[in-house]
Amino acid sequence: MHEHPPVLRGSALGPLPEWVEANLAGEITLGAKAARAGMSERTLTRRFREQTGSTPLRWLLRARARRTQYLLEHSDHTVERIARQAGFGSPTAFRKRFRRVLGTTPYAHRSTFRGRRRSRRSVPD
Repeated sequence: MHEHPPVLRGSALGPLPEWVEANLAGEITLGAKAARAGMSERTLTRRFREQTGSTPLRWLLRARARRTQYLLEHSDHTVERIARQAGFGSPTAFRKRFRRVLGTTPYAHRSTFRGRRRSRRSVPD
């Protein structure tokens, strides 16, 4: 699941999605997102839903899950460190969200991905 967030080019949301992605490790409130987009929280929520089909919070949680997925696949960081890097309050919250979004555990995901990488390497060129 390496989908990109559903944001339309030239949308009224401007560079907000990129800013969120770049700042996932920190606390990102609805107020902070609205201020960054230059609109009220209510307007941001309405426009976000119109343009992405998602709420700002749901989009943020999916962005965090995508970040953790990438880190699990491409790093040897601990689950605790990955949880911090993606802005989850705790490893428990991270595991719960990961399972909800991806239907598996972080450990199982990492194990599956690494198994695929090893099998690709063993195939002769």
